[in-house]
Amino acid sequence: MRRRLDSVLPALVLMGAMVAALVVNLLLGAAQDRGVEALEASVTGEVTAIAGAQNQRFLNTFSGAAGLSGGLGGEPFELTIGSAADLEELEGLLELVANATSGFYLLDNDNQITQGVLLTRGALGSTFDWPGLGELMTTDAWTRGAVLPVSEGLTTDQPVMAFALPIYGELASGQPGPRRGTFVLEQVVAADSNFNKEIGQLRRGDTGRYVFFDDAGTVIASNDPASIGRPVLDGRLLTASAGLHRFDDRVVVIAEVPDAGWRVGFTQTSTEFEEALVGPLESAGQVIILVLLGSGVIVTLGLFRSLRAARAEQERLRALAEAQQEFISIVSHELRTPVAGVLGFLETSLDHWDVMDDVERRSAISRAAANARRLQAMTRDVLDTQSIESGVLVHVFTPLDLVAEARVAVAAALEQDPSRPIDLLAPESAVWVEADADRLQQVFANLIDNARKNSTTLDPIEITVRTENGMAEVAVSDRGPGIPEESMERIFERFVRGQGDSVTGTGLGLYISRQIITAHRGRIWVENDPGRGAIFRFSLPPVAAPAASILGQESKLL
Repeated sequence: MRRRLDSVLPALVLMGAMVAALVVNLLLGAAQDRGVEALEASVTGEVTAIAGAQNQRFLNTFSGAAGLSGGLGGEPFELTIGSAADLEELEGLLELVANATSGFYLLDNDNQITQGVLLTRGALGSTFDWPGLGELMTTDAWTRGAVLPVSEGLTTDQPVMAFALPIYGELASGQPGPRRGTFVLEQVVAADSNFNKEIGQLRRGDTGRYVFFDDAGTVIASNDPASIGRPVLDGRLLTASAGLHRFDDRVVVIAEVPDAGWRVGFTQTSTEFEEALVGPLESAGQVIILVLLGSGVIVTLGLFRSLRAARAEQERLRALAEAQQEFISIVSHELRTPVAGVLGFLETSLDHWDVMDDVERRSAISRAAANARRLQAMTRDVLDTQSIESGVLVHVFTPLDLVAEARVAVAAALEQDPSRPIDLLAPESAVWVEADADRLQQVFANLIDNARKNSTTLDPIEITVRTENGMAEVAVSDRGPGIPEESMERIFERFVRGQGDSVTGTGLGLYISRQIITAHRGRIWVENDPGRGAIFRFSLPPVAAPAASILGQESKLL
């Protein structure tokens, strides 16, 4: 259960980070939507306010122009074709307009042009026929003043918009009487007109466009000078209802200017419209999501590694506990045999001393001593393992002849087991190393004992001493079954013994040997000799021969 939880926990952490990133993304998306809605409402309100302000200006203009019904001098317009008095009144009005590029004129109730200033030739006395005039005259706007659709003017050759102001008679009570005619004021539709200069100051980004257009779709004013006097580019602006729309990749807001029969349109690309709000949120969201995902991955990896390390440590401790338990069992078993041998041979000698001859006594004592040495070796291995673990295994380094040490080790092994043949292959000259003699003999003893345990009593053990690749090397070969490939490193660990019922020992010899060789700045390893057995090798860095040895050799030569 615990192992299953350990394997699932990193996945749960990563999934949690992904869920958090998804939640953040959803929250940011909701925030973006709310922000865009607020922005849409703000722009819609702005365009509606612009339209309302312009409509109020028209109403104020119509209201302020009511005095024209009585003429500038207080006398009513005559409204007769070619009236000199009316012309004088109109010329006086023209003097009040600075740099006028268009004029104005009077109409009677039959819509005949009776008088005007800056009129084109032939216009005086003609019938006023303006596009959309018939429909406009049937509306309430005609009674208070109206804005005529953009058309060719009668006082200039440029497109104009015209303001039609009613002229009423005056009753005796001072109240307006019946309509007598119309005052028409033309204003040029151009980029340099005062009205267009005012609209041209409206700005929103690089693609934001404000446009005023009449019912016929002709642009009257815009912050895009190239569109003035031309039809609106998108006919949908004429038919769409007032409010906000999404046309293709554009945001469109439309508002009515009812008293002029105009519309105000605002257009902007969706990308730029939302960029100021959405861009920072998207950037912040991406950073947050990346941080969450990155943190999730890092935490997951760290947790995975920690759990894997914890499992490995648990496995190591379990294996160690099992090995220690096995070690206790092995030591108990291994100690029992030599102790029984020592006691048995000594008790036999004591009980039969008088009837035993010298050869029998020596044999019994020798066999008791061999078991005692075996017991001593086991005790030494256990104590050395403790010293290695605590870091206090002592070495005393002196120059040693590796060939001589090998001969000592072979002699000791033959003394302990004379029946086992051991072949030593070594050069005649000395091979000098800096080593601890006792520890080096301990390594030799462990390797020879290991070879003895893993081969039959008739198979010889071969020991080779040589110099190879600049290192002093010792090889101990047996005729056993060899070492499995997967166990070539494991056998140098604590409490690991060879396979088979005949294998004895504590499983500490090779472990201690590696620690000793490592402390000597050397290396120990095992190889398989195909068809012959295993070869345990160790190498040590060579040193120069000591001066005393050189002098001794020179004296022999003399």
